[in-house]
Amino acid sequence: MFDLTSGNGMIQTMDRGLSLASQRQTLIASNLANLDTPGYRTRDFSFEGAMKAAISGQKSPTTLATTHPMHLQGSASASLPPSLDPLQPLAERNDGNDVSLDRENMLLARTQTTYQTASTFMQVELRKLYSLIREGSK
Repeated sequence: MFDLTSGNGMIQTMDRGLSLASQRQTLIASNLANLDTPGYRTRDFSFEGAMKAAISGQKSPTTLATTHPMHLQGSASASLPPSLDPLQPLAERNDGNDVSLDRENMLLARTQTTYQTASTFMQVELRKLYSLIREGSK
C-alpha cells in the first residue's frame, strides 16, 4: 500500500511542529504548576532551534528508529530537544524559584498559536490529498 503522507514534506514538517508545540505546552504547564515550589527552576527549550533541526533533517535525540516503512514516526516524550540558547531567568525570588507567571502565559499563548497554525497547514495539505484521491476515483 502506498502512503501518501510520508512523501509530503509539509505534512511531515507540520507533524514535527505539532509534536514540538505539544512538548513545549507540557513544559509550560509544568512551570506554571510549580509557580510556588521553592527552588524550582524554569524549564524550556528553543522551539525555533528544534524546528530548524527538524527541517534540515538532523536527527534529534527524540527520534526513534523505524524498522518498517509503514511504521509511524514516534518520539520519546521523556527527553527534550536540545536547547540552543540558555534560559536566563528574569527574576528569582528569595526561595530560589524563578518562574514568571507573565513570561509563562506569554509563551503559552505563543505556543498555542504555533500549534493552531501548524494544524491549519496540515489540514490544508490533507484536504489537497483528499481532493486528489476523490478526483482520481471518478
